[in-house]
Amino acid sequence: MDRIALPIGSADFKDIRTSGDYYVDKTAAISQLVHDSSRAILFTRPRRFGKTTFITMLRYFFDIREKSEGLFEGLKILQDEETCAKWMNKVPVIYLTLKDIDGPDFTSAFSMLQNLILDLFQSYEYLLEDDMPNGNRMLFKRILDKESTETDIRESLKVLAKLLNIHYGTEIIILIDEYDVPLDKAERNGYYNEMLGLLRTIFSSVLKDNPDVRKSVLTGCLRISKESLFTGLNNLSVYSITSDAYASSFGFTEDEVDDLLVAAGFQNRKKIIREWYDGYRIGSSMIFAPWDVLSYVKDLQSDVHAQPNNYWANTSSNDVIRKLIDETKASISNDYSALINGESISKTITENLTYNDLYTDENNIWSLMLETGYLTLAGKFRPNGENLLRIPNEEIKQLFISTVNKWFSDSVKEEDISPLFDAIWNKDAKKMEEYINRYLARSISYYDYSESFYHAFLTGLFYGRGYAVKSNRESGLGRPDILLLDNMNSRAAVFEIKQAKKEVEIESRRKAAAKQIKNMEYETIADDYNMVALYSIVFYRKRAFVDFLKSAQS
Repeated sequence: MDRIALPIGSADFKDIRTSGDYYVDKTAAISQLVHDSSRAILFTRPRRFGKTTFITMLRYFFDIREKSEGLFEGLKILQDEETCAKWMNKVPVIYLTLKDIDGPDFTSAFSMLQNLILDLFQSYEYLLEDDMPNGNRMLFKRILDKESTETDIRESLKVLAKLLNIHYGTEIIILIDEYDVPLDKAERNGYYNEMLGLLRTIFSSVLKDNPDVRKSVLTGCLRISKESLFTGLNNLSVYSITSDAYASSFGFTEDEVDDLLVAAGFQNRKKIIREWYDGYRIGSSMIFAPWDVLSYVKDLQSDVHAQPNNYWANTSSNDVIRKLIDETKASISNDYSALINGESISKTITENLTYNDLYTDENNIWSLMLETGYLTLAGKFRPNGENLLRIPNEEIKQLFISTVNKWFSDSVKEEDISPLFDAIWNKDAKKMEEYINRYLARSISYYDYSESFYHAFLTGLFYGRGYAVKSNRESGLGRPDILLLDNMNSRAAVFEIKQAKKEVEIESRRKAAAKQIKNMEYETIADDYNMVALYSIVFYRKRAFVDFLKSAQS
Protein backbone atom coordinates (compact mmCIF):
# COMPACT_ATOMS: atom_id res chain seq x y z
CA MET A 1 0.00 0.00 0.00
CA ASP A 2 1.19 3.51 -0.78
CA ARG A 3 2.37 5.70 2.04
CA ILE A 4 -0.09 8.33 3.20
CA ALA A 5 1.10 11.82 4.06
CA LEU A 6 0.63 12.59 7.74
CA PRO A 7 0.36 16.04 9.35
CA ILE A 8 3.52 15.78 11.40
CA GLY A 9 5.08 19.19 11.93
CA SER A 10 2.05 21.27 11.02
CA ALA A 11 -1.11 21.91 13.02
CA ASP A 12 -2.56 24.59 10.72
CA PHE A 13 -5.75 23.44 9.00
CA LYS A 14 -4.94 25.20 5.72
CA ASP A 15 -1.42 23.75 5.58
CA ILE A 16 -2.76 20.26 6.22
CA ARG A 17 -5.42 20.51 3.53
CA THR A 18 -3.30 22.17 0.83
CA SER A 19 -0.38 19.78 1.35
CA GLY A 20 -2.61 16.74 0.95
CA ASP A 21 -1.92 15.40 4.43
CA TYR A 22 -4.32 12.94 6.00
CA TYR A 23 -7.02 14.87 7.84
CA VAL A 24 -9.43 13.48 10.41
CA ASP A 25 -12.64 15.37 9.66
CA LYS A 26 -13.76 17.48 12.61
CA THR A 27 -15.75 20.00 10.57
CA ALA A 28 -19.13 18.82 11.82
CA ALA A 29 -18.30 20.78 14.98
CA ILE A 30 -18.74 24.00 12.98
CA SER A 31 -22.46 23.34 12.63
CA GLN A 32 -22.66 22.61 16.33
CA LEU A 33 -20.75 25.79 17.15
CA VAL A 34 -22.87 28.21 15.11
CA HIS A 35 -26.03 26.85 16.73
CA ASP A 36 -24.49 27.11 20.21
CA SER A 37 -26.19 30.01 21.99
CA SER A 38 -23.03 30.81 23.95
CA ARG A 39 -21.37 34.02 22.84
CA ALA A 40 -18.02 33.12 24.44
CA ILE A 41 -16.70 29.55 24.49
CA LEU A 42 -13.60 28.04 26.07
CA PHE A 43 -12.39 24.59 25.03
CA THR A 44 -9.84 22.94 27.32
CA ARG A 45 -7.96 19.82 26.30
CA PRO A 46 -4.54 18.29 26.99
CA ARG A 47 -1.63 19.30 24.80
CA ARG A 48 -1.36 17.73 21.35
CA PHE A 49 -5.09 17.03 21.22
CA GLY A 50 -5.75 19.04 18.06
CA LYS A 51 -6.70 22.39 19.55
CA THR A 52 -4.70 24.43 17.05
CA THR A 53 -5.96 22.47 14.05
CA PHE A 54 -9.51 22.92 15.35
CA ILE A 55 -9.32 26.66 15.87
CA THR A 56 -7.53 27.32 12.57
CA MET A 57 -10.27 25.28 10.90
CA LEU A 58 -12.73 27.81 12.35
CA ARG A 59 -10.53 30.66 11.16
CA TYR A 60 -10.51 29.58 7.53
CA PHE A 61 -14.20 28.72 7.54
CA PHE A 62 -15.44 32.04 8.94
CA ASP A 63 -12.88 34.63 7.81
CA ILE A 64 -14.40 37.05 5.31
CA ARG A 65 -11.01 37.59 3.70
CA GLU A 66 -10.64 33.92 2.75
CA LYS A 67 -12.12 31.86 -0.09
CA SER A 68 -12.16 28.50 1.62
CA GLU A 69 -14.64 26.27 -0.16
CA GLY A 70 -11.81 24.31 -1.74
CA LEU A 71 -10.22 23.67 1.66
CA PHE A 72 -13.44 22.05 2.87
CA GLU A 73 -14.12 20.00 -0.25
CA GLY A 74 -15.28 16.50 0.68
CA LEU A 75 -15.66 17.35 4.37
CA LYS A 76 -18.79 17.02 6.48
CA ILE A 77 -19.52 20.71 6.90
CA LEU A 78 -20.38 21.13 3.21
CA GLN A 79 -23.37 18.85 3.80
CA ASP A 80 -24.81 21.61 6.00
CA GLU A 81 -25.74 23.98 3.18
CA GLU A 82 -27.57 26.43 5.44
CA THR A 83 -24.57 26.95 7.73
CA CYS A 84 -22.20 27.30 4.78
CA ALA A 85 -24.45 29.83 3.04
CA LYS A 86 -24.77 31.96 6.15
CA TRP A 87 -21.32 31.68 7.67
CA MET A 88 -18.60 30.48 5.28
CA ASN A 89 -16.24 33.41 4.67
CA LYS A 90 -18.94 35.83 5.78
CA VAL A 91 -17.53 37.09 9.09
CA PRO A 92 -14.51 39.25 10.01
CA VAL A 93 -12.15 37.27 12.23
CA ILE A 94 -9.53 38.25 14.77
CA TYR A 95 -7.23 35.26 15.22
CA LEU A 96 -4.38 35.08 17.73
CA THR A 97 -2.25 32.26 19.05
CA LEU A 98 -0.54 32.97 22.36
CA LYS A 99 1.56 29.81 22.37
CA ASP A 100 4.84 31.69 21.87
CA ILE A 101 4.34 34.40 24.49
CA ASP A 102 7.22 33.50 26.74
CA GLY A 103 10.14 35.24 28.39
CA PRO A 104 12.32 35.30 31.49
CA ASP A 105 10.58 38.47 32.71
CA PHE A 106 7.44 40.51 32.08
CA THR A 107 9.22 43.05 29.89
CA SER A 108 10.39 40.44 27.37
CA ALA A 109 7.03 38.62 27.39
CA PHE A 110 5.20 41.90 26.86
CA SER A 111 7.50 42.70 23.94
CA MET A 112 6.49 39.41 22.33
CA LEU A 113 2.84 40.29 22.77
CA GLN A 114 3.46 43.72 21.23
CA ASN A 115 4.96 42.05 18.16
CA LEU A 116 2.02 39.67 17.94
CA ILE A 117 -0.45 42.56 18.02
CA LEU A 118 1.73 44.39 15.47
CA ASP A 119 1.43 41.47 13.03
CA LEU A 120 -2.33 41.39 13.57
CA PHE A 121 -2.78 45.11 12.90
CA GLN A 122 -0.50 44.98 9.87
CA SER A 123 -2.84 42.41 8.32
CA TYR A 124 -5.65 44.95 8.70
CA GLU A 125 -3.69 48.06 7.71
CA TYR A 126 -6.25 48.82 4.99
CA LEU A 127 -8.66 49.91 7.74
CA LEU A 128 -6.70 53.17 7.98
CA GLU A 129 -8.36 54.18 4.72
CA ASP A 130 -11.69 54.33 6.57
CA ASP A 131 -12.99 57.23 8.57
CA MET A 132 -12.37 56.47 12.22
CA PRO A 133 -12.15 58.39 15.51
CA ASN A 134 -8.82 60.16 15.85
CA GLY A 135 -7.99 58.31 19.06
CA ASN A 136 -8.40 54.95 17.33
CA ARG A 137 -6.30 56.10 14.40
CA MET A 138 -3.49 57.25 16.69
CA LEU A 139 -3.55 53.93 18.56
CA PHE A 140 -3.49 52.04 15.25
CA LYS A 141 -0.46 54.02 14.07
CA ARG A 142 1.43 53.68 17.36
CA ILE A 143 1.06 49.92 17.05
CA LEU A 144 2.24 49.94 13.42
CA ASP A 145 5.15 52.26 14.29
CA LYS A 146 6.22 49.93 17.14
CA GLU A 147 5.54 52.65 19.68
CA SER A 148 2.59 51.04 21.45
CA THR A 149 2.21 51.43 25.20
CA GLU A 150 0.84 48.87 27.63
CA THR A 151 -2.43 50.79 27.61
CA ASP A 152 -2.55 50.51 23.80
CA ILE A 153 -2.09 46.74 23.98
CA ARG A 154 -4.78 46.42 26.63
CA GLU A 155 -7.25 48.24 24.33
CA SER A 156 -6.01 46.85 21.00
CA LEU A 157 -8.44 43.97 20.42
CA LYS A 158 -11.44 46.01 21.52
CA VAL A 159 -10.52 48.80 19.11
CA LEU A 160 -9.82 46.42 16.23
CA ALA A 161 -13.13 44.63 16.78
CA LYS A 162 -15.01 47.95 16.53
CA LEU A 163 -13.16 49.01 13.38
CA LEU A 164 -13.84 45.66 11.69
CA ASN A 165 -17.52 45.82 12.56
CA ILE A 166 -17.75 49.33 11.07
CA HIS A 167 -15.80 48.37 7.93
CA TYR A 168 -17.72 45.19 7.11
CA GLY A 169 -21.04 46.10 8.68
CA THR A 170 -21.27 42.90 10.68
CA GLU A 171 -20.23 41.59 14.08
CA ILE A 172 -16.94 39.74 14.23
CA ILE A 173 -15.63 36.44 15.57
CA ILE A 174 -12.61 36.26 17.88
CA LEU A 175 -10.44 33.14 17.98
CA ILE A 176 -7.66 32.82 20.56
CA ASP A 177 -5.51 29.70 20.65
CA GLU A 178 -3.55 28.58 23.75
CA TYR A 179 -4.95 31.46 25.78
CA ASP A 180 -3.33 30.26 29.02
CA VAL A 181 0.25 29.66 27.83
CA PRO A 182 1.44 33.16 28.83
CA LEU A 183 0.14 32.55 32.36
CA ASP A 184 1.93 29.22 32.58
CA LYS A 185 5.20 30.79 31.47
CA ALA A 186 4.70 33.77 33.78
CA GLU A 187 4.13 31.55 36.80
CA ARG A 188 7.31 29.63 36.08
CA ASN A 189 9.35 32.84 35.75
CA GLY A 190 7.93 34.93 38.57
CA TYR A 191 5.77 37.59 36.89
CA TYR A 192 2.38 35.91 37.11
CA ASN A 193 0.43 38.83 38.62
CA GLU A 194 1.66 41.27 35.95
CA MET A 195 0.70 38.93 33.10
CA LEU A 196 -2.62 38.08 34.73
CA GLY A 197 -3.51 41.76 35.02
CA LEU A 198 -2.62 42.39 31.38
CA LEU A 199 -4.59 39.46 29.97
CA ARG A 200 -7.56 40.11 32.25
CA THR A 201 -7.91 43.61 30.81
CA ILE A 202 -7.45 42.46 27.20
CA PHE A 203 -9.97 39.62 27.47
CA SER A 204 -12.54 41.53 29.50
CA SER A 205 -12.45 44.58 27.20
CA VAL A 206 -13.11 42.60 24.06
CA LEU A 207 -15.21 39.69 25.33
CA LYS A 208 -17.44 41.19 28.01
CA ASP A 209 -20.77 42.47 26.63
CA ASN A 210 -19.09 43.69 23.44
CA PRO A 211 -21.69 44.62 20.78
CA ASP A 212 -19.03 44.31 18.05
CA VAL A 213 -18.38 40.61 18.78
CA ARG A 214 -20.78 37.90 17.68
CA LYS A 215 -18.88 34.93 19.10
CA SER A 216 -15.54 34.21 20.75
CA VAL A 217 -13.73 30.88 20.92
CA LEU A 218 -10.68 30.23 23.09
CA THR A 219 -8.62 27.08 23.53
CA GLY A 220 -6.17 26.08 26.24
CA CYS A 221 -5.11 23.35 28.64
CA LEU A 222 -6.57 24.69 31.87
CA ARG A 223 -9.85 26.21 32.88
CA ILE A 224 -8.63 29.35 34.63
CA SER A 225 -11.18 30.53 37.18
CA LYS A 226 -13.47 33.35 36.09
CA GLU A 227 -12.64 35.23 39.28
CA SER A 228 -8.97 35.15 38.33
CA LEU A 229 -9.00 35.95 34.61
CA PHE A 230 -12.52 36.45 33.24
CA THR A 231 -13.88 38.83 35.85
CA GLY A 232 -17.45 39.79 34.99
CA LEU A 233 -17.58 37.58 31.90
CA ASN A 234 -20.79 35.78 32.78
CA ASN A 235 -21.54 34.57 29.25
CA LEU A 236 -18.53 32.23 29.06
CA SER A 237 -19.34 28.56 28.41
CA VAL A 238 -16.55 26.09 29.19
CA TYR A 239 -16.35 22.71 27.45
CA SER A 240 -13.66 20.75 29.25
CA ILE A 241 -12.60 17.12 29.42
CA THR A 242 -15.63 16.47 31.65
CA SER A 243 -18.15 17.78 29.09
CA ASP A 244 -20.14 15.61 26.72
CA ALA A 245 -20.62 18.49 24.29
CA TYR A 246 -17.88 18.57 21.61
CA ALA A 247 -16.32 15.45 23.18
CA SER A 248 -15.25 14.02 19.82
CA SER A 249 -14.17 17.36 18.33
CA PHE A 250 -10.65 16.91 19.70
CA GLY A 251 -8.58 13.74 19.65
CA PHE A 252 -9.46 10.61 17.67
CA THR A 253 -12.43 8.36 18.20
CA GLU A 254 -12.08 4.62 17.71
CA ASP A 255 -13.79 4.80 14.31
CA GLU A 256 -11.41 7.56 13.22
CA VAL A 257 -8.41 5.47 14.25
CA ASP A 258 -9.84 2.49 12.36
CA ASP A 259 -10.17 4.59 9.20
CA LEU A 260 -6.61 5.89 9.57
CA LEU A 261 -5.19 2.40 10.01
CA VAL A 262 -7.10 1.12 6.98
CA ALA A 263 -5.76 4.02 4.88
CA ALA A 264 -2.22 3.35 6.08
CA GLY A 265 -2.49 -0.45 5.89
CA PHE A 266 -1.78 -1.13 9.56
CA GLN A 267 -5.06 -2.59 10.78
CA ASN A 268 -3.05 -5.32 12.52
CA ARG A 269 -1.64 -2.70 14.92
CA LYS A 270 -5.02 -1.66 16.31
CA LYS A 271 -4.62 -3.60 19.55
CA ILE A 272 -1.24 -2.17 20.46
CA ILE A 273 -2.30 1.36 19.49
CA ARG A 274 -5.32 1.06 21.77
CA GLU A 275 -3.12 -0.19 24.60
CA TRP A 276 -0.61 2.63 24.23
CA TYR A 277 -2.59 5.67 23.08
CA ASP A 278 -6.29 5.19 23.88
CA GLY A 279 -8.01 5.50 27.21
CA TYR A 280 -8.86 9.19 27.60
CA ARG A 281 -12.36 9.72 28.91
CA ILE A 282 -13.76 12.97 27.50
CA GLY A 283 -17.27 13.41 28.82
CA SER A 284 -18.68 9.92 28.31
CA SER A 285 -16.59 9.22 25.17
CA MET A 286 -13.30 7.33 24.92
CA ILE A 287 -10.67 9.17 22.90
CA PHE A 288 -7.21 8.36 21.49
CA ALA A 289 -4.32 10.81 21.80
CA PRO A 290 -4.07 12.04 18.17
CA TRP A 291 -0.44 13.20 18.01
CA ASP A 292 0.76 9.90 19.40
CA VAL A 293 -1.31 7.79 17.01
CA LEU A 294 -0.09 9.79 14.01
CA SER A 295 3.53 9.63 15.19
CA TYR A 296 3.41 5.86 15.59
CA VAL A 297 1.79 5.36 12.18
CA LYS A 298 4.55 7.54 10.71
CA ASP A 299 7.17 5.32 12.35
CA LEU A 300 5.41 2.22 11.04
CA GLN A 301 5.58 3.63 7.51
CA SER A 302 9.37 3.82 7.90
CA ASP A 303 9.70 0.48 9.68
CA VAL A 304 6.82 -1.99 9.74
CA HIS A 305 8.38 -3.58 12.85
CA ALA A 306 8.56 -0.30 14.79
CA GLN A 307 7.54 -0.52 18.43
CA PRO A 308 5.37 2.09 20.18
CA ASN A 309 7.28 5.07 21.50
CA ASN A 310 6.59 7.60 24.22
CA TYR A 311 5.86 10.55 21.97
CA TRP A 312 4.12 12.38 24.80
CA ALA A 313 7.38 12.67 26.73
CA ASN A 314 9.08 14.25 23.72
CA THR A 315 6.60 17.07 23.14
CA SER A 316 7.43 19.25 26.15
CA SER A 317 8.44 19.09 29.75
CA ASN A 318 6.72 16.66 32.09
CA ASP A 319 7.38 18.62 35.26
CA VAL A 320 3.94 18.04 36.70
CA ILE A 321 4.60 14.42 37.73
CA ARG A 322 7.92 15.26 39.35
CA LYS A 323 6.42 18.36 40.94
CA LEU A 324 3.74 16.29 42.65
CA ILE A 325 6.35 13.95 44.11
CA ASP A 326 8.58 16.79 45.28
CA GLU A 327 5.83 18.98 46.72
CA THR A 328 4.26 16.14 48.69
CA LYS A 329 7.61 14.74 49.82
CA ALA A 330 6.68 11.45 48.15
CA SER A 331 3.78 11.00 50.55
CA ILE A 332 1.73 10.01 47.50
CA SER A 333 3.77 6.82 47.00
CA ASN A 334 0.75 4.60 47.68
CA ASP A 335 -1.30 6.53 45.14
CA TYR A 336 1.50 6.23 42.59
CA SER A 337 1.84 2.52 43.21
CA ALA A 338 -1.90 2.06 42.73
CA LEU A 339 -1.94 4.09 39.50
CA ILE A 340 1.05 2.30 38.00
CA ASN A 341 -0.55 -1.01 38.88
CA GLY A 342 -3.65 -0.14 36.86
CA GLU A 343 -5.84 0.78 39.81
CA SER A 344 -7.92 3.92 40.33
CA ILE A 345 -7.50 6.46 43.09
CA SER A 346 -10.16 8.76 44.53
CA LYS A 347 -9.41 12.49 44.63
CA THR A 348 -11.25 15.78 44.97
CA ILE A 349 -11.05 17.59 41.64
CA THR A 350 -11.50 21.26 40.94
CA GLU A 351 -11.79 22.47 37.36
CA ASN A 352 -11.31 26.14 38.23
CA LEU A 353 -7.59 26.58 38.76
CA THR A 354 -5.11 29.41 38.88
CA TYR A 355 -1.51 28.88 37.85
CA ASN A 356 -0.04 30.51 40.93
CA ASP A 357 -1.97 28.13 43.19
CA LEU A 358 -1.33 24.91 41.31
CA TYR A 359 1.28 23.56 43.69
CA THR A 360 -0.07 24.93 46.95
CA ASP A 361 -2.46 22.05 47.43
CA GLU A 362 -2.09 18.37 46.59
CA ASN A 363 -5.64 18.22 45.19
CA ASN A 364 -4.78 21.04 42.80
CA ILE A 365 -1.91 18.98 41.43
CA TRP A 366 -4.14 15.96 40.92
CA SER A 367 -6.61 18.27 39.15
CA LEU A 368 -3.80 19.59 36.98
CA MET A 369 -2.77 16.05 36.05
CA LEU A 370 -6.34 15.29 35.02
CA GLU A 371 -6.75 18.46 32.95
CA THR A 372 -3.42 18.03 31.17
CA GLY A 373 -3.91 14.36 30.28
CA TYR A 374 -1.55 12.58 32.64
CA LEU A 375 -4.60 11.02 34.26
CA THR A 376 -8.15 10.46 33.12
CA LEU A 377 -11.49 9.84 34.77
CA ALA A 378 -12.34 6.26 35.60
CA GLY A 379 -16.05 7.04 35.69
CA LYS A 380 -18.59 9.80 35.26
CA PHE A 381 -17.42 13.15 36.58
CA ARG A 382 -18.84 14.22 39.94
CA PRO A 383 -18.42 18.01 40.22
CA ASN A 384 -19.20 18.13 43.94
CA GLY A 385 -17.48 15.01 45.16
CA GLU A 386 -14.44 12.83 44.84
CA ASN A 387 -13.62 11.32 41.47
CA LEU A 388 -11.86 8.14 40.44
CA LEU A 389 -8.68 8.77 38.45
CA ARG A 390 -6.48 6.36 36.53
CA ILE A 391 -3.57 6.35 34.11
CA PRO A 392 -5.08 6.31 30.60
CA ASN A 393 -2.65 4.04 28.75
CA GLU A 394 0.73 2.35 28.54
CA GLU A 395 2.46 5.47 27.21
CA ILE A 396 1.60 7.54 30.28
CA LYS A 397 2.27 4.58 32.56
CA GLN A 398 5.82 4.34 31.25
CA LEU A 399 6.20 8.09 31.72
CA PHE A 400 5.13 7.74 35.35
CA ILE A 401 7.57 4.89 35.89
CA SER A 402 10.52 6.70 34.35
CA THR A 403 9.77 9.87 36.33
CA VAL A 404 9.46 7.94 39.58
CA ASN A 405 12.72 6.14 38.91
CA LYS A 406 14.47 9.43 38.16
CA TRP A 407 13.09 10.94 41.38
CA PHE A 408 14.34 7.96 43.35
CA SER A 409 17.76 8.19 41.74
CA ASP A 410 17.99 11.92 42.47
CA SER A 411 16.86 11.51 46.06
CA VAL A 412 19.39 8.76 46.72
CA LYS A 413 22.16 10.92 45.26
CA GLU A 414 21.76 13.22 48.25
CA GLU A 415 22.76 10.39 50.59
CA ASP A 416 26.08 8.82 51.44
CA ILE A 417 25.95 5.32 50.00
CA SER A 418 29.67 4.64 50.31
CA PRO A 419 28.92 1.54 52.47
CA LEU A 420 27.34 -0.05 49.38
CA PHE A 421 30.45 0.60 47.31
CA ASP A 422 32.67 -0.66 50.12
CA ALA A 423 30.69 -3.90 50.06
CA ILE A 424 31.09 -4.14 46.27
CA TRP A 425 34.87 -3.69 46.33
CA ASN A 426 35.23 -5.94 49.41
CA LYS A 427 33.22 -8.63 47.60
CA ASP A 428 30.71 -8.79 50.44
CA ALA A 429 27.55 -10.04 48.74
CA LYS A 430 25.53 -10.16 51.95
CA LYS A 431 26.21 -6.54 52.79
CA MET A 432 25.43 -5.55 49.20
CA GLU A 433 22.14 -7.40 49.46
CA GLU A 434 21.29 -5.62 52.69
CA TYR A 435 21.94 -2.15 51.29
CA ILE A 436 20.18 -2.77 47.97
CA ASN A 437 17.11 -4.14 49.73
CA ARG A 438 17.06 -1.09 51.98
CA TYR A 439 16.82 1.20 48.95
CA LEU A 440 14.36 -1.07 47.18
CA ALA A 441 12.01 -0.79 50.13
CA ARG A 442 11.85 2.97 49.59
CA SER A 443 11.06 2.81 45.88
CA ILE A 444 7.52 3.12 44.57
CA SER A 445 6.24 -0.37 43.96
CA TYR A 446 4.28 -1.78 41.08
CA TYR A 447 3.25 -5.28 40.22
CA ASP A 448 4.58 -5.70 36.72
CA TYR A 449 8.21 -5.19 37.59
CA SER A 450 10.53 -5.85 34.69
CA GLU A 451 14.26 -6.32 34.35
CA SER A 452 14.39 -2.84 32.82
CA PHE A 453 13.01 -1.40 36.07
CA TYR A 454 15.69 -3.11 38.15
CA HIS A 455 18.33 -2.13 35.63
CA ALA A 456 17.28 1.53 35.93
CA PHE A 457 17.08 1.22 39.71
CA LEU A 458 20.62 -0.12 40.07
CA THR A 459 22.05 2.26 37.50
CA GLY A 460 20.43 5.14 39.37
CA LEU A 461 22.17 4.06 42.57
CA PHE A 462 25.57 4.01 40.89
CA TYR A 463 25.53 7.15 38.75
CA GLY A 464 27.17 10.36 39.94
CA ARG A 465 29.30 8.75 42.65
CA GLY A 466 32.72 9.24 41.13
CA TYR A 467 32.72 5.98 39.20
CA ALA A 468 32.16 5.31 35.51
CA VAL A 469 28.95 3.39 34.88
CA LYS A 470 28.57 1.51 31.61
CA SER A 471 25.17 0.12 30.77
CA ASN A 472 24.84 -2.81 28.33
CA ARG A 473 28.24 -2.14 26.78
CA GLU A 474 30.15 -4.80 24.85
CA SER A 475 32.45 -6.92 26.99
CA GLY A 476 33.80 -10.39 26.37
CA LEU A 477 31.44 -12.44 24.23
CA GLY A 478 28.24 -10.82 25.46
CA ARG A 479 26.82 -7.76 27.08
CA PRO A 480 26.79 -7.55 30.88
CA ASP A 481 23.96 -5.42 32.21
CA ILE A 482 26.09 -2.96 34.15
CA LEU A 483 29.81 -2.27 34.49
CA LEU A 484 30.99 -0.22 37.46
CA LEU A 485 34.49 1.11 36.83
CA ASP A 486 36.85 2.55 39.44
CA ASN A 487 39.53 3.86 37.10
CA MET A 488 41.47 5.51 39.92
CA ASN A 489 42.15 2.15 41.58
CA SER A 490 42.01 0.01 38.42
CA ARG A 491 39.11 -2.14 39.56
CA ALA A 492 35.75 -3.01 38.10
CA ALA A 493 32.54 -4.76 39.01
CA VAL A 494 30.31 -6.61 36.55
CA PHE A 495 26.59 -7.07 37.28
CA GLU A 496 24.26 -9.48 35.56
CA ILE A 497 20.62 -8.77 36.44
CA LYS A 498 17.80 -11.28 36.35
CA GLN A 499 14.20 -11.11 37.46
CA ALA A 500 12.17 -13.84 39.13
CA LYS A 501 8.48 -13.39 38.43
CA LYS A 502 7.60 -15.99 41.05
CA GLU A 503 9.31 -16.77 44.32
CA VAL A 504 9.93 -20.36 43.27
CA GLU A 505 11.98 -19.09 40.32
CA ILE A 506 14.59 -17.32 42.45
CA GLU A 507 17.09 -20.17 42.65
CA SER A 508 16.83 -21.08 38.98
CA ARG A 509 17.36 -17.47 37.99
CA ARG A 510 20.44 -17.25 40.23
CA LYS A 511 21.90 -20.28 38.47
CA ALA A 512 21.01 -18.87 35.06
CA ALA A 513 22.80 -15.60 35.86
CA ALA A 514 25.92 -17.43 37.05
CA LYS A 515 25.94 -19.60 33.94
CA GLN A 516 25.60 -16.57 31.67
CA ILE A 517 28.51 -14.77 33.34
CA LYS A 518 30.69 -17.85 32.90
CA ASN A 519 29.66 -18.67 29.34
CA MET A 520 29.98 -15.08 28.16
CA GLU A 521 33.42 -14.69 29.76
CA TYR A 522 32.63 -11.35 31.33
CA GLU A 523 35.84 -11.49 33.32
CA THR A 524 37.86 -10.81 30.20
CA ILE A 525 37.77 -7.10 30.94
CA ALA A 526 40.46 -7.98 33.52
CA ASP A 527 42.94 -7.16 30.74
CA ASP A 528 42.23 -3.51 31.49
CA TYR A 529 41.81 -3.60 35.27
CA ASN A 530 43.80 -5.10 38.13
CA MET A 531 40.66 -6.58 39.69
CA VAL A 532 37.23 -7.44 38.31
CA ALA A 533 34.47 -8.65 40.64
CA LEU A 534 31.61 -10.57 39.05
CA TYR A 535 28.13 -10.42 40.58
CA SER A 536 24.71 -11.72 39.75
CA ILE A 537 21.65 -10.03 41.24
CA VAL A 538 18.24 -11.65 41.04
CA PHE A 539 15.30 -9.41 41.88
CA TYR A 540 11.93 -10.58 43.06
CA ARG A 541 9.52 -7.73 43.73
CA LYS A 542 11.22 -5.63 46.44
CA ARG A 543 13.91 -8.15 47.30
CA ALA A 544 17.37 -8.61 45.83
CA PHE A 545 19.52 -11.75 45.98
CA VAL A 546 23.20 -11.04 45.38
CA ASP A 547 25.85 -13.64 44.54
CA PHE A 548 29.57 -12.97 44.31
CA LEU A 549 30.76 -15.31 41.59
CA LYS A 550 34.38 -14.63 40.88
CA SER A 551 37.19 -12.13 41.18
CA ALA A 552 39.44 -11.90 38.15
CA GLN A 553 42.97 -10.62 38.87
CA SER A 554 45.42 -9.40 36.25
